Amino acid sequence: MYQVVVFLHLLATVVWIGGMVFLALVAIPPLRRLPDAQRAALVTAMGMRFRVVGWVAIVVLIATGTLTLAYRGVSWEAVTTGRLWETPFGRILAWKLAFVGAMLVLSALHDFVIGPASTRLAQAGYDSTPPQPHRQALALRRLAAWIGRLNLLLALGALLLAVALVRGLPH
Repeated sequence: MYQVVVFLHLLATVVWIGGMVFLALVAIPPLRRLPDAQRAALVTAMGMRFRVVGWVAIVVLIATGTLTLAYRGVSWEAVTTGRLWETPFGRILAWKLAFVGAMLVLSALHDFVIGPASTRLAQAGYDSTPPQPHRQALALRRLAAWIGRLNLLLALGALLLAVALVRGLPH
């Protein structure tokens, strides 16, 4: 059963990080050549689809991460008393959880606040004659892009820390 949990954890990691890498390096760059309205519509459609996939992956990651710690003998008592955090494993885990927590906050902000606000403002501008995207929509779109990049960096950091949890720190 432990191997199934680890497999699902790795699969969810691949889906989430792989999706972010795909969007950043493959999908978004060619869209920059499209007119603003068309680009915004495509980015919104991809974002809405990836939001569902990404949040399912996040739920799987949290569930399987918790189970993995239990399988590895980490008890709630060790967590709540602070004993876990005094060990090298616990300190690495604390950093990984801090990265994951920051990613969750940034993802929620990106997916449920900034992205939808950007889409609403842009759509209002594109629906006018002549089309005039609002400066606010463009600023929000740039902010969403930077949050996405930061989230990817945090995800790669969490992945590096995950390797350190399993294989130890380099000497």
